[in-house]
Amino acid sequence: MKSPLRMLKRHFPLSLAVVVALCLAAATCPAAGFGVSRDHGVFWLTLPGGPRFFSIGADTVNGGDVHYKDHGYYFKNFYPDAAAWAADTQKRLYAWRFNTRGGWSDPTTAMTLPLVPEIDLGRNARLHWFDPFAPDALEKTIATARRLVAPYKDNLAVIGYFTDNEVGWWNAPLFRWYLGNEWAVYTKRVLWRMIHDHYQGKWDRLLADFVPGEGVASFEDLKKGGAVLHLRPGGQGIHLIQQFTAACAGRYYELVYKALKTVDPDRLVMGDRLPLYYNQDAVLASRGHLDVLSTNYNVDTPDGWVAPYYFNGLARLTTAPVLISEFFFAANENRSGNVNNGHLMHVQTQAERAAGAAAAVRHFAAFQNVAGIHWFQYYDEPSGGRGDGENFNMGLVDIHNKPYERLTAALAQANAAVPAIHAASAGTHTPPQPAVIPIHPAKAAVNVTDDSLADWPDKAATRLPWFHVPAPHVPFGDVHLSWSPDSLNLFNLAQNYADLFLLAHNGDFPVSETYQIHLEVDAGAGLKHFAACLEPRPHPKYKGRFELVPRLFAVDGQGKLTEIPAKGIVQVLSKPLPHIAVEMRLPAGLLGVDKLAPGMPLKMTIYATTFYREMTMTLGGVPTGHGKRNAARSLPASAILSGN
Repeated sequence: MKSPLRMLKRHFPLSLAVVVALCLAAATCPAAGFGVSRDHGVFWLTLPGGPRFFSIGADTVNGGDVHYKDHGYYFKNFYPDAAAWAADTQKRLYAWRFNTRGGWSDPTTAMTLPLVPEIDLGRNARLHWFDPFAPDALEKTIATARRLVAPYKDNLAVIGYFTDNEVGWWNAPLFRWYLGNEWAVYTKRVLWRMIHDHYQGKWDRLLADFVPGEGVASFEDLKKGGAVLHLRPGGQGIHLIQQFTAACAGRYYELVYKALKTVDPDRLVMGDRLPLYYNQDAVLASRGHLDVLSTNYNVDTPDGWVAPYYFNGLARLTTAPVLISEFFFAANENRSGNVNNGHLMHVQTQAERAAGAAAAVRHFAAFQNVAGIHWFQYYDEPSGGRGDGENFNMGLVDIHNKPYERLTAALAQANAAVPAIHAASAGTHTPPQPAVIPIHPAKAAVNVTDDSLADWPDKAATRLPWFHVPAPHVPFGDVHLSWSPDSLNLFNLAQNYADLFLLAHNGDFPVSETYQIHLEVDAGAGLKHFAACLEPRPHPKYKGRFELVPRLFAVDGQGKLTEIPAKGIVQVLSKPLPHIAVEMRLPAGLLGVDKLAPGMPLKMTIYATTFYREMTMTLGGVPTGHGKRNAARSLPASAILSGN
């Protein structure tokens, strides 16, 4: 059998090969473990002893589940024993240029690949939905951490720990849950005090933001179990909810960090694998309590595009490097019988899958603050789906243990390029907003009825990276703009979690509380103001869920709304919250001109506002109407229709 050192030399730089082999095979690691470093603004992980590396991982590097042995991947169907499985699997991963075992991987020491276990510390310590502010919470978390890390303490391959999986920090559920708890729960008392002090003990001030539930007519009534507050349309109650979310998240991150540093101080605390979305207040609250922030990610479009706002925002919200703990690409054409039954990224063919996945890897590596990318997962989900019903072609290999050769070849090439791409990101910065913004011509006819953004092939050129949000928050989405002779075209990719049952209202959802994207533009015929408002309506297929229906309005100088038929002008892509994708094609006639042409000057303001007016991001001008309170102030933007 080849030595670990010889195997590693073939696939990694010599310094990485030597250190890992010595540490994991000869057990001569320096006292300090894995770490993080920053070089000219670029984050890396570091090996024991100092050499830097970029973590390229695969999740669920394990032998599968015996319960799925007849219709899923199970190692005993293909290998005589676990040692043979480990040797062959590691050989494959090295060949495809992976260098880490991600979440839910076998911790076997038969593999030399570094490892990041997911230990469910918060869930096992009963932090999230129990009582994180209880006086004994830290003591219990330390005891739980000691038990959970015990199996890994002597495993030199362990980089650090994912503390949980997909916590989410959904703001309103935390607020509703703890408000409805009994007074004996310490976190309920923290929330009550926060509410009381926020409104300075004046009930009439609270009533401007909330509609109390039955039997709640005073602050004392809020101490009762079962207390309910609903957001009042037009109020500002969402900002109190933000404050409580930050308090809960901050307490969680403090507890798990202190606990892990107490019981295993040389391992990295690598976060709770945020679920394809992040709550900005929770990320801000994590500062100082994470070595690495981990987030899962659903690639934005089938061509592998990664919306820059997501990782650029994290770079401003946290001082920690980011590890993409899960990303994936599936194809309807697969050998495992997977049907891809949901919104997670999937395309039609394996060729499209390979191209999109490889492009995504290159996009991820170009972010300065991203220090690792982990693919989900090693093998396909079982035909017929896993226990929770999810049924996706996510594997590097199928359920018959046969590699998807197009995919693995494309990823091997992209993975090999990652260190150089990442090192080169040291020189990448958002350019300052030009005095006159060039609006590029559309590269394809924009279709707003196809549930797709495939007609935006040049997304790097059409993106407007100069949106502002009042500190400490950051833009919650990207906006792209292009022009055609007959239309001005826009799309907005964003994230916005909202509990749509939280609002007190009868009948239609109030327009004032919708997610909105506004375009104020003067193309030479006077200022025209349009607002696309995304109205949640009960889903016709899934009970208890919503679909977002676009409504388009013309807005006059006094803020009066006049509805315009939206069909053929604006569409919302079928993505569930917290993911938002809205595309607009404004005809030249609505702008008051016959057609658009190269060299035409524009004056414009663009702004987007989240549900319940939680945040507004703006480019150019001071937005009129309801969004003004939270908008950053700037001069109107001058633009010109570019001819190239």
